[in-house]
Amino acid sequence: MSKVPKEIREALKKEAYEWEDAARRETAEQIEETLEGAELFKATRLPRRPVSVRLDPRDISMLKRVARHKGIPYSQLVAIWVHERIEKERQVSTD
Repeated sequence: MSKVPKEIREALKKEAYEWEDAARRETAEQIEETLEGAELFKATRLPRRPVSVRLDPRDISMLKRVARHKGIPYSQLVAIWVHERIEKERQVSTD
């Protein structure tokens, strides 16, 4: 379920369709000209900090296997899972 209210979602959807229609009417030269003058968007966030956790060797082995199956480093998988759990706990605590 989305946290964004329905009326805002609908307004955003309508705006997206309007932008899509406007983009369809532009020529390749107009798009190229617009992109040349655009600034790059840089999202800033705090740097990540390393954390040490002692895990059972079998859990580490299984974690690496799951990560390999997903095609990502196991440390990234751990970070994703921790983040997902924190978000879940946050939702439970706000309900």
